[in-house]
Amino acid sequence: MFDADRPITSITQDKLNRSEFARYLARCLLDHNNPESLVVGLYGGWGVGKTSIINMMVEELKFASTNLPDEEKPILLNFSPWSYSGQQPLVYSFFRRLSATLRNETNLENKERIVHLLELYVSFFTQKPIPKVYREREHWWKKWLPRHHDHYGWESGRDLTLVKAELNELLKNQKRKIIIIIDNISRITPEEIKHIFQIVKSMGDYSNTTYLLAFDKTQVINAINHVDGEGGEALIEKVVQLPFEVPSIAPQDLEGIFSDRLKPILTLVPEDAWQPEAWASLYYSSLKFFFNHCRDISRYVNALNFGYTRLKDVVNPVDFFALTALEVFAPQVYQGVRNNKDLFTDLMNHVYLQTSDDCRNERIRCDEIIARSDRIEREPVRELLIHLFPRLLRIYHPEQAYYHTEALARQQKRICSPDLFDVYFRLSMPSGFIPHTEFETILKLASNPEAFDQALARLNQDNRILQFLNQCDDSTLRKIPFEQSQAIINALLDNGDLFPPGIGGLLSLDTTTHIHRIVQALLHQFDNSEIRVAMLQKAIKQANKSLAILIHEVSAETHEHMIENTINMPFHIRDLTDEQLNHLQKDCVLQIKHWASSNRLSTHPKLMTILKTWLTWGDPDECRNFVVDMTSTDKGLVLFLQAALETAITQTITRYEKNASWLNYLNDINQFISTDLLKAHATLVFENGYFEKLSEREQLAIIIYLDLMKSNAVKELPKTTN
Repeated sequence: MFDADRPITSITQDKLNRSEFARYLARCLLDHNNPESLVVGLYGGWGVGKTSIINMMVEELKFASTNLPDEEKPILLNFSPWSYSGQQPLVYSFFRRLSATLRNETNLENKERIVHLLELYVSFFTQKPIPKVYREREHWWKKWLPRHHDHYGWESGRDLTLVKAELNELLKNQKRKIIIIIDNISRITPEEIKHIFQIVKSMGDYSNTTYLLAFDKTQVINAINHVDGEGGEALIEKVVQLPFEVPSIAPQDLEGIFSDRLKPILTLVPEDAWQPEAWASLYYSSLKFFFNHCRDISRYVNALNFGYTRLKDVVNPVDFFALTALEVFAPQVYQGVRNNKDLFTDLMNHVYLQTSDDCRNERIRCDEIIARSDRIEREPVRELLIHLFPRLLRIYHPEQAYYHTEALARQQKRICSPDLFDVYFRLSMPSGFIPHTEFETILKLASNPEAFDQALARLNQDNRILQFLNQCDDSTLRKIPFEQSQAIINALLDNGDLFPPGIGGLLSLDTTTHIHRIVQALLHQFDNSEIRVAMLQKAIKQANKSLAILIHEVSAETHEHMIENTINMPFHIRDLTDEQLNHLQKDCVLQIKHWASSNRLSTHPKLMTILKTWLTWGDPDECRNFVVDMTSTDKGLVLFLQAALETAITQTITRYEKNASWLNYLNDINQFISTDLLKAHATLVFENGYFEKLSEREQLAIIIYLDLMKSNAVKELPKTTN
């Protein structure tokens, strides 16, 4: 069966008539004879079928290659940056794949020299040595000469441009074209998206090389603008020489796929319950406007499969199919219907007694609910609701006569019957609720660390992560297999900074305390402290997305260790030894330094807490040097002062008053850098035009600091003209 949620892999599976487009695009790549690098763009939004087109193109390229001599067959590299996102630098990953692809080719002239030059060239950018396997083999007689290593680009003694020129000359003389396809660009981070365009535009623009870049143009423009402030569209136009839009899907093709996917569900409909005329009226008046591409069909059919099989004997199938469309594509409208039974149910006696004012007020209520749809146009949503609830005809079309009774609605199991209305929402869960079966399924994913990590990310996106943490009680955690505990600890400590902070109280825990409790429960399954510390060390070293939660976890361990020392707890029953705790603190410092070197530390929301930890657990001079370097720039100064004065800024915004205790924040700042050294820089920022570009909190950071320093800075307001 055709799966609308997965890309097709062959032209024979094409049901959207895009195979000819894919063949044409493949031939364009193959027939391009200009030795200059060519970049082709394939533009399309999420779920429109870019990957399916690429798969058909690859199939066509391989088919066309069968008619070419081996020395003329194209070299294909299908690179998905999403597979490497968040791991080692994307530039390094890309060129590793390119070198490996070229090295594995059997009919590539001067292959060894090409790969060596490519690695030599890339070494200038990545600052990494050429892997041993890619180094050019030396002649036996050279071994007797003085050794000259060129494992790094700068060690070769050659100019970067000369290396690239020789590489391009060798590639230019090849009969084999290199075709590089880069898909899933829209899924990676803004910084990584920019790296991809830098590769194609400057680092990887080699002779006889063609690129196909597939991405959502709007999303990529926004991502580049997010990094650079502007210029996203200009960069795309500069890089992409031959742009193509994914062909739109013909309505009849989409309807054909929709029909195929519905057939298995229709076999479940009880005999004589299906009403073809009602379905046709519903579909062509409203429902067809809910589907724009194949993934819409997949989302809808999956939801329908899940819900209808459980309620098929007690609901009207056409009504349930319509309501499911609202649940999937307009959930806010769906909730509005569920919470306003009095507005939508078919109470005929009251309908006929309604006044014109009653109708007008009900229309206002109904219009507000319909307006909650942010994806589907209001007209199709209104038509769908009128189909479900005939009484709305009196509100929207009072001139139109209609016949409907409560008895008929009950007989046909319609949702408009007040007796059956609640049945349709039986599977609708409260906001944030995680059914026990789903909770257990998520925990079982810990056997696959990557899948469990992604599950936590999805829960966080759905605003359900705090509920998940709440449900992780001691009895549940005791059932976790030992081998899955590491994956859960890793995921919690790698994602903790991204979770909502939660609210601590007498009967509730904040998020960091929740995570610490869960981690401790999992660690205490092991009696050996060496195993426990090894698990924590592994989680700390592998964490890439969070930093503050790592520090909180080790700080909690440190605090508990101090209590154990105070009460003279026997060493053999303590959680950690002094030495083990010291190792954990050092691992945290290494992570802090890694974040500092990768320019991520300065923007961390918990910057001041992290810096204080660095000062205590690490080398104080290294920490202070980082602050000096950071505050040497206007942006860094503002970020540092905003972090140091965060509480004062919040109090200013919420209470509109100054607090004498704020002077203590100067002592915090003096731990890292002299406040006098910052005063002149802060004054300069305040007095120049850069200050006007700052946000309210950033401006308050400068103002509060200068006020605490008793600065005489004067802000000259820009002159206005009449």
